[in-house]
Order: sequence, then C-alpha cells, then structure tokens
Amino acid sequence: MAQSALPDPPQPRRPRRPLLVAVVVGAAMALAACGGGGGGGGGSSSSASGGSAAGASASSAPSGSGATVEDQLGFDEAGILARESRVEAAIAQCMKNEGFEYIPIDPLAQRAALVGSSRLSDQDFLRQFGYGISTLWGRGTNTGDPNERLRASLGAADRRAYDRTLWGENTGATFEEAVDSGHFDRLGGCTLKATEQVFGGAQVLTQLQNKLDQLDDRIAEDPRMVKALERWSTCMADAGYRYEDPDEIDSDLVKRMEKIVGPIPGPFATGPPPGERPQPYNHAALRTLQQDEVSIARADTSCERKRIEPVESVVRPQYEARFRQQNRTLISAIRPVR
Repeated sequence: MAQSALPDPPQPRRPRRPLLVAVVVGAAMALAACGGGGGGGGGSSSSASGGSAAGASASSAPSGSGATVEDQLGFDEAGILARESRVEAAIAQCMKNEGFEYIPIDPLAQRAALVGSSRLSDQDFLRQFGYGISTLWGRGTNTGDPNERLRASLGAADRRAYDRTLWGENTGATFEEAVDSGHFDRLGGCTLKATEQVFGGAQVLTQLQNKLDQLDDRIAEDPRMVKALERWSTCMADAGYRYEDPDEIDSDLVKRMEKIVGPIPGPFATGPPPGERPQPYNHAALRTLQQDEVSIARADTSCERKRIEPVESVVRPQYEARFRQQNRTLISAIRPVR
C-alpha cells in the first residue's frame, strides 16, 4: 500500500510521459511496499528543469523566465513531495471521518528505506540503480507500511469496507500509481477526495495529462527533434547499444528481467505482483543484468546530453510558449503547492 518517492532517472525525451513524472529528480514513482511497482513509470520522460515553482501558483511563473511548463505547475522535486505529503494527510483525515485509521506515509522516509537516502540526486540514482527496472529487485518490504498491518488485522467484511473507503471501486488504485500512469480516472474513495483537494480535481489532471501528451507528440514530431533522435541512436550504437528509440530500452530491460525472475508488475518493481510468491531465479544472471542496465543508463544520459538536449533546449520553449497561451485556464486550475 505504501508508495515510495523516487527520482526519475535521466532519460532522453519520450514522446509521452505521465503527468507528474516529467521532472529530472524526485518524481513520486509507484513502488508498492508489499512487493509491487508502478505500472509504467519506466516509459516516462525527464525534463531538464532546474528551477522550482513549488511555492508559486500554477500560473505565476512568467513564460519568458526560462521555466518549463512543469516548473510553472510546480511539478519539481519539492512540489511533488509536498503534494504527496498533503495527499497522505488528507487521506488520513478522510478515513478518520469514515471511522477508519490511516497513518500518513512520509515519502522521504519511504525513499530512504528503499535506496538508502531521502534525497538521492538523479545522477546518484543513475550511477547506483540505472532506470530502476532490474536494480531494485528484492529491496521492497511491507514491514514499513503500518497501513498494511492495520488492514491485515481486520476481518474480511471490515477489510472490504476499509478498501472501499480508501480506494473506491478500484482496490489498490493509489495516488502514486495514478501519478505514475496518468490514470487519475481510476481513483476513488478517500484517495480521490484527497487528490482533488490537493490538485484541484482528478478531471483537471486528466485534461492536463492529455494536453501535455499532445504537446510532447508535437515536439517529438518536429523535424529537428527527429534528427536529434537519429543522432542519439547513432551515439548509443557507438557505445555498443543498438536502440532506435528510447522506449526500446525500457521494453528490452523488462523483457530480460522477466526471463530471469518471472512476471514483474512493471519498472521500479521490488518484487513479484502482490499476492504472488517470489520464484527461484539465477542471482548471477540478475546481477549481470543490473550491471548492464546501469551501463546502458549512463550511455543513454551521455548521448542525450550531446545529441538531444541542445536541440530540445531550442525546440521545446517554442512549443511551450504556444501551449501556455492556448491553455491558460487549464494551467491556472491546478492548485499551487502551499
């Protein structure tokens, strides 16, 4: 049930990415402490954003300040972690109002328990864990989730009522999972109420998700970005890795991972899907894959910096300027981090 806030490893620009994972570091990735992981976090892109808009309103950052749309919305590390903490607190209050106990999870403490540091930089994460596809396996534990223990202590009928109150119709549909996948429409119960309280509404987030997807599509289709991606592929080949598109890295690593340990819930998995027992696996083969993942991630980042970032730093602001003009009302609907 508990989720961990992890840095989004540096990756080349993906044509699509989850709404709140478009930051270089500190995005709240879904990592179930009971052994599962987010359903699609590895396919998300990273944005080379440096500044923070966490303390400002969603519409306060000037368009000519050099801040990205994500900066303007307060979706940097500080903003994400602050919002996650507020959602947890709001869930606890909502559950209390319904007669249930819920202990808010500290995202920084969860991150520290998993990777050894509450404030791991993107580069440190990359050097140690690559993309987090194979490298976090075995690090998850449910001992740090007091809510899982509370839930397990309930009888069958009370547990069903607890689940329905917390999640609505989609049991296990957490805020962090929605952040990772962009599927805010699956939220229900106190989780939905808390998300709407913190962000301004799940419908607003879904609309913004779709708009940002379309923005990334247009940027990716720009001839300058297409050429940059070709150069990235050549750079990766020179480093010994043949990929035509960054998304191929994720799918390749997941496929190789599943050949070793069996089905996994997705990237950032710390164990098999909830309810399934871990299968025996070749530990030496997993260590080899983990080392290869880190090496690929380092080459990926180097090629991105040389081939993609210089082009995107010119292309993206042009498209985002139009995006701001066309979506002022929607952007202003996102509640600021307070």
